[in-house]
Amino acid sequence: MILGMMLALSVFGGCGSTGTAEPSGGDATEAAADAQAAVPDDSVSSKPAEDGIADDMLFAGGSGTAEDPWQVATAEQLDHIRDDLTAHYILNCDIDLSDYENWIPIGAFQSLSDAPEDAEVPHPDYAFTGTFDGAGHTISELTIASEAPMGTGLFGCASGTEDAAAYIGNFTLKNVNVSGFYLVGGAVGLQFMNCPVSDIHLVGENKLAGAQGIGGIVGTGFDLISDCNATCDITVSGDDGACAGLIAGGTTMSSIRNCEVTGGSITAEGNGTWGFGAICGAPWGAAEITDCKVSGTVINVNGEGNRLVGGLVGFGGTYEPVDPAQIAGCTVSDVTLNVSDTTDSVGGLIGGGKEMMEGSDVMSSFNVSGCAVSGSITGGGENVNAVVGDPACAVSVECEGGMTISPALASAA
Repeated sequence: MILGMMLALSVFGGCGSTGTAEPSGGDATEAAADAQAAVPDDSVSSKPAEDGIADDMLFAGGSGTAEDPWQVATAEQLDHIRDDLTAHYILNCDIDLSDYENWIPIGAFQSLSDAPEDAEVPHPDYAFTGTFDGAGHTISELTIASEAPMGTGLFGCASGTEDAAAYIGNFTLKNVNVSGFYLVGGAVGLQFMNCPVSDIHLVGENKLAGAQGIGGIVGTGFDLISDCNATCDITVSGDDGACAGLIAGGTTMSSIRNCEVTGGSITAEGNGTWGFGAICGAPWGAAEITDCKVSGTVINVNGEGNRLVGGLVGFGGTYEPVDPAQIAGCTVSDVTLNVSDTTDSVGGLIGGGKEMMEGSDVMSSFNVSGCAVSGSITGGGENVNAVVGDPACAVSVECEGGMTISPALASAA
Protein backbone atom coordinates (compact mmCIF):
# COMPACT_ATOMS: atom_id res chain seq x y z
CA MET A 1 0.00 0.00 0.00
CA ILE A 2 1.15 3.55 -0.64
CA LEU A 3 2.02 5.62 2.41
CA GLY A 4 0.03 8.61 3.49
CA MET A 5 -1.73 11.15 1.36
CA MET A 6 -2.35 10.88 -2.37
CA LEU A 7 -0.52 13.71 -4.11
CA ALA A 8 -1.58 15.67 -7.16
CA LEU A 9 0.15 14.60 -10.39
CA SER A 10 1.20 18.12 -11.40
CA VAL A 11 4.63 17.83 -9.81
CA PHE A 12 6.85 17.04 -12.78
CA GLY A 13 9.13 19.53 -14.47
CA GLY A 14 12.29 21.47 -13.79
CA CYS A 15 13.74 23.17 -10.72
CA GLY A 16 11.33 26.07 -10.99
CA SER A 17 8.22 23.92 -11.00
CA THR A 18 5.91 23.86 -8.01
CA GLY A 19 3.31 21.26 -7.17
CA THR A 20 -0.15 21.57 -5.69
CA ALA A 21 0.27 18.55 -3.44
CA GLU A 22 -0.32 18.62 0.27
CA PRO A 23 2.82 17.76 2.23
CA SER A 24 3.12 14.39 3.88
CA GLY A 25 3.74 16.07 7.21
CA GLY A 26 1.20 17.22 9.73
CA ASP A 27 0.42 15.77 13.09
CA ALA A 28 2.41 12.65 13.80
CA THR A 29 0.14 9.72 14.60
CA GLU A 30 0.56 7.52 17.64
CA ALA A 31 3.16 4.83 16.99
CA ALA A 32 3.47 1.41 18.49
CA ALA A 33 4.92 1.46 21.98
CA ASP A 34 7.21 -1.43 21.19
CA ALA A 35 9.83 -1.45 18.45
CA GLN A 36 8.88 -5.04 17.63
CA ALA A 37 5.19 -4.27 17.28
CA ALA A 38 3.18 -5.38 14.30
CA VAL A 39 3.24 -3.57 10.94
CA PRO A 40 3.29 0.20 11.51
CA ASP A 41 0.18 2.20 10.90
CA ASP A 42 -0.06 3.87 7.46
CA SER A 43 1.03 7.24 8.81
CA VAL A 44 4.47 5.93 9.75
CA SER A 45 4.95 3.04 7.33
CA SER A 46 6.60 3.46 3.96
CA LYS A 47 5.67 0.18 2.33
CA PRO A 48 5.63 0.60 -1.46
CA ALA A 49 2.73 0.07 -3.79
CA GLU A 50 2.10 -3.58 -4.57
CA ASP A 51 3.19 -3.21 -8.17
CA GLY A 52 6.42 -1.48 -7.01
CA ILE A 53 6.35 0.88 -10.01
CA ALA A 54 6.25 4.66 -9.77
CA ASP A 55 4.26 6.62 -12.33
CA ASP A 56 6.69 8.45 -14.61
CA MET A 57 4.48 11.51 -14.36
CA LEU A 58 5.59 11.93 -10.75
CA PHE A 59 9.23 12.70 -11.56
CA ALA A 60 11.21 15.07 -13.75
CA GLY A 61 12.62 12.26 -15.90
CA GLY A 62 14.23 8.86 -15.80
CA SER A 63 12.83 5.36 -15.41
CA GLY A 64 14.01 4.32 -11.94
CA THR A 65 16.82 1.99 -13.01
CA ALA A 66 20.44 2.22 -11.94
CA GLU A 67 21.35 3.39 -15.45
CA ASP A 68 18.44 5.85 -15.71
CA PRO A 69 17.35 6.88 -12.20
CA TRP A 70 14.20 8.83 -11.47
CA GLN A 71 15.06 12.55 -11.50
CA VAL A 72 13.85 14.43 -8.43
CA ALA A 73 13.37 18.19 -8.89
CA THR A 74 10.78 19.27 -6.30
CA ALA A 75 9.84 18.60 -2.68
CA GLU A 76 6.74 16.75 -3.86
CA GLN A 77 8.83 14.46 -6.03
CA LEU A 78 11.15 13.78 -3.09
CA ASP A 79 8.07 12.82 -1.09
CA HIS A 80 7.08 10.35 -3.82
CA ILE A 81 10.23 8.27 -3.31
CA ARG A 82 8.29 6.45 -0.59
CA ASP A 83 5.94 5.09 -3.29
CA ASP A 84 8.70 2.88 -4.68
CA LEU A 85 11.36 2.10 -2.11
CA THR A 86 13.30 -0.19 -4.45
CA ALA A 87 14.08 2.25 -7.27
CA HIS A 88 17.07 4.47 -8.04
CA TYR A 89 16.87 8.27 -7.69
CA ILE A 90 19.01 11.31 -8.44
CA LEU A 91 18.41 14.86 -7.23
CA ASN A 92 18.25 17.50 -9.96
CA CYS A 93 17.81 20.63 -7.84
CA ASP A 94 18.05 22.06 -4.37
CA ILE A 95 14.97 21.17 -2.32
CA ASP A 96 13.27 23.28 0.39
CA LEU A 97 11.10 21.25 2.78
CA SER A 98 9.80 24.19 4.82
CA ASP A 99 6.21 23.48 3.70
CA TYR A 100 6.39 20.06 5.37
CA GLU A 101 5.65 20.72 9.03
CA ASN A 102 6.44 17.13 10.01
CA TRP A 103 8.19 15.12 7.34
CA ILE A 104 7.44 11.40 7.41
CA PRO A 105 10.73 9.50 6.98
CA ILE A 106 11.22 7.62 3.72
CA GLY A 107 11.44 3.93 4.60
CA ALA A 108 10.19 2.64 7.94
CA PHE A 109 11.69 0.22 10.38
CA GLN A 110 9.73 -3.00 10.85
CA SER A 111 11.62 -5.92 12.34
CA LEU A 112 12.08 -8.94 10.12
CA SER A 113 10.38 -11.21 12.65
CA ASP A 114 9.47 -11.46 16.32
CA ALA A 115 12.61 -13.47 17.06
CA PRO A 116 15.01 -11.69 19.45
CA GLU A 117 17.87 -11.93 16.95
CA ASP A 118 15.77 -9.98 14.43
CA ALA A 119 14.99 -7.09 16.78
CA GLU A 120 17.14 -4.64 14.75
CA VAL A 121 16.96 -6.42 11.38
CA PRO A 122 14.69 -4.42 9.05
CA HIS A 123 12.06 -6.04 6.86
CA PRO A 124 13.00 -5.25 3.24
CA ASP A 125 9.39 -4.53 2.28
CA TYR A 126 9.37 -1.43 4.46
CA ALA A 127 12.97 -0.15 4.33
CA PHE A 128 14.39 1.95 1.50
CA THR A 129 16.41 -0.53 -0.57
CA GLY A 130 17.17 1.62 -3.62
CA THR A 131 19.79 4.32 -4.18
CA PHE A 132 19.62 8.08 -3.68
CA ASP A 133 22.32 10.27 -5.25
CA GLY A 134 21.98 13.90 -4.20
CA ALA A 135 24.28 15.01 -7.05
CA GLY A 136 25.77 17.72 -4.84
CA HIS A 137 22.46 19.51 -4.19
CA THR A 138 21.04 20.81 -0.90
CA ILE A 139 17.94 19.69 1.01
CA SER A 140 16.99 22.31 3.58
CA GLU A 141 14.53 22.94 6.41
CA LEU A 142 13.83 19.30 7.30
CA THR A 143 11.57 19.08 10.37
CA ILE A 144 10.52 15.81 12.02
CA ALA A 145 8.84 15.20 15.37
CA SER A 146 8.39 11.45 15.24
CA GLU A 147 6.50 9.20 17.63
CA ALA A 148 7.71 6.06 15.86
CA PRO A 149 9.80 3.91 18.24
CA MET A 150 12.66 3.33 15.79
CA GLY A 151 14.09 5.00 12.70
CA THR A 152 13.79 8.77 12.27
CA GLY A 153 15.48 10.93 9.62
CA LEU A 154 15.07 12.08 6.03
CA PHE A 155 15.27 8.34 5.41
CA GLY A 156 13.96 6.41 8.40
CA CYS A 157 15.42 3.04 7.50
CA ALA A 158 17.63 1.99 4.57
CA SER A 159 19.08 -1.40 3.78
CA GLY A 160 20.67 -3.31 0.96
CA THR A 161 19.40 -6.73 -0.03
CA GLU A 162 21.07 -10.01 -0.90
CA ASP A 163 20.81 -9.06 -4.57
CA ALA A 164 21.85 -5.40 -4.59
CA ALA A 165 23.41 -2.66 -2.48
CA ALA A 166 21.46 0.38 -1.40
CA TYR A 167 23.15 3.79 -1.21
CA ILE A 168 22.42 7.26 0.18
CA GLY A 169 24.77 10.19 -0.29
CA ASN A 170 26.29 13.09 -2.18
CA PHE A 171 24.16 15.94 -0.83
CA THR A 172 23.99 18.67 1.78
CA LEU A 173 21.43 18.89 4.57
CA LYS A 174 20.83 22.38 5.92
CA ASN A 175 18.85 23.53 8.96
CA VAL A 176 17.34 20.30 10.25
CA ASN A 177 15.25 19.87 13.39
CA VAL A 178 14.70 16.17 14.03
CA SER A 179 13.44 14.42 17.14
CA GLY A 180 12.53 10.81 17.79
CA PHE A 181 13.25 8.02 20.23
CA TYR A 182 15.63 5.30 19.03
CA LEU A 183 17.85 5.51 15.91
CA VAL A 184 17.59 9.21 15.05
CA GLY A 185 19.69 10.74 12.27
CA GLY A 186 19.58 13.80 10.08
CA ALA A 187 19.99 11.80 6.87
CA VAL A 188 19.27 8.19 7.94
CA GLY A 189 17.84 6.79 11.16
CA LEU A 190 18.94 3.18 10.62
CA GLN A 191 21.55 2.43 7.95
CA PHE A 192 21.56 -1.34 7.73
CA MET A 193 23.92 -3.74 5.98
CA ASN A 194 24.97 -3.38 2.35
CA CYS A 195 24.05 0.31 2.33
CA PRO A 196 27.08 2.63 2.43
CA VAL A 197 26.54 6.30 3.24
CA SER A 198 28.98 8.91 1.96
CA ASP A 199 29.49 12.59 1.08
CA ILE A 200 26.69 13.99 3.21
CA HIS A 201 27.25 17.45 4.69
CA LEU A 202 25.18 18.80 7.59
CA VAL A 203 25.41 22.59 7.69
CA GLY A 204 23.56 25.55 9.17
CA GLU A 205 21.53 25.44 12.39
CA ASN A 206 20.78 21.81 13.21
CA LYS A 207 19.10 20.21 16.22
CA LEU A 208 18.54 16.52 16.92
CA ALA A 209 17.04 14.81 19.95
CA GLY A 210 16.36 11.26 21.03
CA ALA A 211 17.02 8.64 23.68
CA GLN A 212 19.48 6.22 22.03
CA GLY A 213 21.38 6.10 18.76
CA ILE A 214 21.34 9.79 17.76
CA GLY A 215 23.65 11.05 15.02
CA GLY A 216 23.89 14.15 12.88
CA ILE A 217 24.20 12.07 9.70
CA VAL A 218 23.27 8.50 10.75
CA GLY A 219 21.49 7.38 13.90
CA THR A 220 22.89 3.86 13.89
CA GLY A 221 24.90 2.29 11.05
CA PHE A 222 25.77 -1.24 9.98
CA ASP A 223 27.86 -0.26 6.94
CA LEU A 224 30.64 2.14 6.01
CA ILE A 225 30.17 5.87 6.65
CA SER A 226 32.70 8.01 4.81
CA ASP A 227 33.53 11.54 3.64
CA CYS A 228 30.81 13.23 5.70
CA ASN A 229 30.96 16.38 7.78
CA ALA A 230 28.57 17.85 10.30
CA THR A 231 27.76 20.54 12.79
CA CYS A 232 24.73 20.13 15.05
CA ASP A 233 23.46 20.22 18.61
CA ILE A 234 22.28 16.88 19.99
CA THR A 235 20.14 16.40 23.10
CA VAL A 236 20.04 12.94 24.68
CA SER A 237 16.86 12.56 26.69
CA GLY A 238 16.16 10.66 29.89
CA ASP A 239 17.93 8.17 32.10
CA ASP A 240 19.89 5.42 30.30
CA GLY A 241 20.30 7.61 27.23
CA ALA A 242 23.10 6.35 25.03
CA CYS A 243 25.13 6.45 21.83
CA ALA A 244 25.31 9.95 20.36
CA GLY A 245 27.76 11.53 17.92
CA LEU A 246 27.64 14.31 15.36
CA ILE A 247 28.43 11.94 12.48
CA ALA A 248 26.83 8.75 13.84
CA GLY A 249 25.24 7.83 17.13
CA GLY A 250 26.55 4.29 16.91
CA THR A 251 27.71 1.65 14.47
CA THR A 252 27.77 -2.13 14.54
CA MET A 253 30.82 -3.84 13.00
CA SER A 254 31.18 -0.98 10.52
CA SER A 255 33.86 1.65 10.03
CA ILE A 256 33.96 5.43 9.76
CA ARG A 257 36.50 7.08 7.46
CA ASN A 258 37.46 10.64 6.56
CA CYS A 259 34.67 12.42 8.41
CA GLU A 260 34.82 15.83 10.08
CA VAL A 261 32.92 17.62 12.84
CA THR A 262 33.11 21.37 13.42
CA GLY A 263 31.60 22.92 16.53
CA GLY A 264 28.26 21.68 17.77
CA SER A 265 27.43 19.91 20.99
CA ILE A 266 26.07 16.84 22.75
CA THR A 267 24.11 17.25 25.97
CA ALA A 268 22.98 14.33 28.14
CA GLU A 269 21.14 15.22 31.35
CA GLY A 270 19.96 11.82 32.61
CA ASN A 271 21.49 9.22 34.90
CA GLY A 272 23.20 6.06 33.71
CA THR A 273 24.00 7.46 30.26
CA TRP A 274 26.89 6.19 28.13
CA GLY A 275 28.66 6.28 24.77
CA PHE A 276 29.28 9.87 23.62
CA GLY A 277 31.86 11.15 21.14
CA ALA A 278 32.02 13.94 18.58
CA ILE A 279 32.45 11.60 15.60
CA CYS A 280 30.58 8.60 17.00
CA GLY A 281 29.40 7.71 20.45
CA ALA A 282 29.37 3.95 20.12
CA PRO A 283 31.28 2.34 17.22
CA TRP A 284 30.72 -1.21 18.51
CA GLY A 285 33.11 -3.64 16.83
CA ALA A 286 34.18 -1.06 14.20
CA ALA A 287 37.41 -2.17 12.53
CA GLU A 288 38.49 1.38 11.62
CA ILE A 289 38.00 4.96 12.72
CA THR A 290 40.46 6.67 10.40
CA ASP A 291 41.36 10.15 9.12
CA CYS A 292 38.62 11.91 11.07
CA LYS A 293 38.77 15.45 12.49
CA VAL A 294 36.96 17.24 15.29
CA SER A 295 37.26 20.88 16.30
CA GLY A 296 35.45 23.07 18.79
CA THR A 297 32.80 20.57 19.91
CA VAL A 298 31.38 20.67 23.47
CA ILE A 299 30.12 17.49 25.17
CA ASN A 300 28.13 17.88 28.40
CA VAL A 301 27.31 14.73 30.37
CA ASN A 302 25.48 15.44 33.61
CA GLY A 303 23.59 13.17 35.97
CA GLU A 304 24.95 10.25 37.95
CA GLY A 305 26.60 6.96 36.99
CA ASN A 306 27.56 7.72 33.39
CA ARG A 307 30.48 6.30 31.39
CA LEU A 308 32.44 6.18 28.15
CA VAL A 309 32.90 9.74 26.87
CA GLY A 310 35.59 10.76 24.38
CA GLY A 311 36.50 13.71 22.19
CA LEU A 312 36.50 11.48 19.10
CA VAL A 313 34.51 8.37 20.11
CA GLY A 314 32.93 7.22 23.34
CA PHE A 315 34.39 3.74 23.11
CA GLY A 316 35.86 1.50 20.46
CA GLY A 317 37.51 -1.78 19.58
CA THR A 318 36.90 -5.08 17.89
CA TYR A 319 36.34 -8.38 19.65
CA GLU A 320 39.10 -10.23 17.80
CA PRO A 321 42.24 -10.00 19.98
CA VAL A 322 44.51 -10.79 17.04
CA ASP A 323 42.98 -8.00 14.95
CA PRO A 324 42.28 -4.94 17.13
CA ALA A 325 40.47 -1.90 15.79
CA GLN A 326 42.57 0.86 14.24
CA ILE A 327 41.98 4.42 15.38
CA ALA A 328 44.41 6.19 13.10
CA GLY A 329 45.18 9.59 11.61
CA CYS A 330 42.53 11.39 13.67
CA THR A 331 42.72 14.84 15.28
CA VAL A 332 40.70 16.37 18.12
CA SER A 333 41.24 20.12 18.50
CA ASP A 334 39.90 22.47 21.19
CA VAL A 335 37.17 20.08 22.27
CA THR A 336 35.54 20.52 25.68
CA LEU A 337 34.26 17.64 27.79
CA ASN A 338 32.18 18.64 30.83
CA VAL A 339 31.13 15.62 32.87
CA SER A 340 29.79 14.90 36.34
CA ASP A 341 32.09 13.57 39.04
CA THR A 342 30.44 10.16 38.73
CA THR A 343 31.12 9.81 35.02
CA ASP A 344 33.77 7.14 34.45
CA SER A 345 36.05 6.35 31.49
CA VAL A 346 36.52 9.81 29.99
CA GLY A 347 39.32 10.52 27.52
CA GLY A 348 40.43 13.26 25.18
CA LEU A 349 40.33 10.84 22.24
CA ILE A 350 38.35 7.83 23.45
CA GLY A 351 36.65 6.86 26.68
CA GLY A 352 37.89 3.27 26.55
CA GLY A 353 36.91 -0.18 25.42
CA LYS A 354 33.66 -1.97 26.17
CA GLU A 355 32.46 -5.43 27.05
CA MET A 356 30.93 -7.37 24.15
CA MET A 357 27.55 -7.38 25.83
CA GLU A 358 26.05 -6.82 29.24
CA GLY A 359 27.65 -9.19 31.71
CA SER A 360 30.26 -10.48 29.25
CA ASP A 361 33.92 -10.77 30.23
CA VAL A 362 35.00 -10.40 26.57
CA MET A 363 36.42 -6.90 26.09
CA SER A 364 37.18 -4.96 22.93
CA SER A 365 40.72 -4.02 21.86
CA PHE A 366 42.12 -1.16 19.78
CA ASN A 367 45.31 0.54 18.57
CA VAL A 368 45.74 4.32 18.44
CA SER A 369 48.25 5.69 15.93
CA GLY A 370 49.05 9.00 14.27
CA CYS A 371 46.49 10.96 16.30
CA ALA A 372 46.60 14.35 18.05
CA VAL A 373 44.42 15.78 20.82
CA SER A 374 43.88 19.16 22.47
CA GLY A 375 41.13 20.59 24.65
CA SER A 376 39.90 20.20 28.21
CA ILE A 377 38.10 17.78 30.49
CA THR A 378 36.24 19.13 33.50
CA GLY A 379 34.98 16.58 36.02
CA GLY A 380 34.96 12.83 35.89
CA GLY A 381 35.11 9.87 38.25
CA GLU A 382 37.34 6.85 37.68
CA ASN A 383 39.60 6.46 34.62
CA VAL A 384 39.83 10.03 33.36
CA ASN A 385 42.87 10.63 31.16
CA ALA A 386 44.20 13.08 28.59
CA VAL A 387 43.98 10.68 25.62
CA VAL A 388 42.47 7.29 26.53
CA GLY A 389 40.16 7.33 29.53
CA ASP A 390 40.41 3.68 30.53
CA PRO A 391 43.53 2.29 28.82
CA ALA A 392 42.88 -1.36 29.73
CA CYS A 393 41.70 -2.21 26.20
CA ALA A 394 44.35 -0.19 24.35
CA VAL A 395 46.95 -2.45 22.72
CA SER A 396 49.10 0.55 21.79
CA VAL A 397 48.71 4.35 21.89
CA GLU A 398 50.59 6.81 19.67
CA CYS A 399 49.03 10.24 20.07
CA GLU A 400 50.39 13.77 20.36
CA GLY A 401 49.16 16.15 23.02
CA GLY A 402 46.20 15.49 25.25
CA MET A 403 43.47 17.31 27.12
CA THR A 404 43.97 19.23 30.33
CA ILE A 405 42.00 17.81 33.24
CA SER A 406 40.37 19.68 36.09
CA PRO A 407 37.78 18.66 38.70
CA ALA A 408 34.09 19.28 38.30
CA LEU A 409 33.07 22.79 39.35
CA ALA A 410 31.02 21.49 42.27
CA SER A 411 33.96 19.38 43.47
CA ALA A 412 36.40 22.24 43.08
CA ALA A 413 34.31 24.69 45.12
